[in-house]
Amino acid sequence: MPRPPTKAQVISNALAARIVEGELDPGAWLPSERRLASEYGADRSTVRRALRMLAEADLVQLRHGAGAQVRTAPKVRRAAADITRQVGEWRGFHVSAQKGGRRPFTRTTVTEVEAGERLAPRLDVPVGTRVLERARVQGVEGEPPVQTATTWIVPEIVAEIPVLREVDTGPGGLYSRLEETGRRITFEESVTCRLPRADEQETLRIGPEQPVLTLWRRAYDQEDRVVEVTHRVVVGDRHELVYRYGSGA
Repeated sequence: MPRPPTKAQVISNALAARIVEGELDPGAWLPSERRLASEYGADRSTVRRALRMLAEADLVQLRHGAGAQVRTAPKVRRAAADITRQVGEWRGFHVSAQKGGRRPFTRTTVTEVEAGERLAPRLDVPVGTRVLERARVQGVEGEPPVQTATTWIVPEIVAEIPVLREVDTGPGGLYSRLEETGRRITFEESVTCRLPRADEQETLRIGPEQPVLTLWRRAYDQEDRVVEVTHRVVVGDRHELVYRYGSGA
């Protein structure tokens, strides 16, 4: 049976939610230790531990003699549709980050894996099928990573477009290569929220109480066949995801 959170964790989680949900803007000062202690019915040493947790999660900066200030780095404002068009050399995360005046980075590893019971149905392949995995860590220079993005590609596509095995797949990446074969790609995306796993905490440099968005995206060709699946884990307070709709959709 899991242990209940400590009082400091409860306070840290509550303050983290206020930051992530925008109640406390970047650059804002948190209430004083005395006020937080009164608000949450805790002693000041407990409040200090909670603030240290927020600092370790990179949500606030602790300033000696002044208090705790919400981290001032702006979020990457990402349009969900940025994956559908090539702008210069890029699609996806790089397009949105550059549009916001940021300098993005991507670290990519490429390997081949077996599709397990969770992944195989998403790719519409039998369990155990060998598929190409492209795993990326993405962010903006000078800041902790914003997200991980892992893509699995069905074997028929890899056989047809062998450059997908390379770290650099050329301008526009995977989706531009697919379009060059005459495919018309449509996307389906689902979004949920949860607390991060231990490996995600390490990679994204966040604490266990800092929420992440998890997104599963399926790409279909014009014959409604799945060509790839992408799973993204996004740090909530470093990223804003924007969807645009039309009345005829």
